[in-house]
Amino acid sequence: MSPIEETSDQLFSIFKALVPLDNRKPKALPTPKAIEAGLDRFYAEARALRQRLRLGVVGRARVAFGLQQRLLEDGYPQDLVRKVLFALVVSAFSGA
Repeated sequence: MSPIEETSDQLFSIFKALVPLDNRKPKALPTPKAIEAGLDRFYAEARALRQRLRLGVVGRARVAFGLQQRLLEDGYPQDLVRKVLFALVVSAFSGA
């Protein structure tokens, strides 16, 4: 497994732990409160990973794409995934 795939998997695991789906209901959205509480920690973890691994622009894009695919495959709603990925790029993956 490449470092990019490992990083995508790590971010997926972090996201899933911080913003879990309600598995009792098919396609159930996490509560807005759960989403809000988990996202700040998720973005901080993503920022730390980016800095530790020294991901360049292409690496960041590949990690974000891999994360997007994993979240969609796991059943997270497309609208939520789109918003999370946009915020991830802006808050944790932008800059040098």
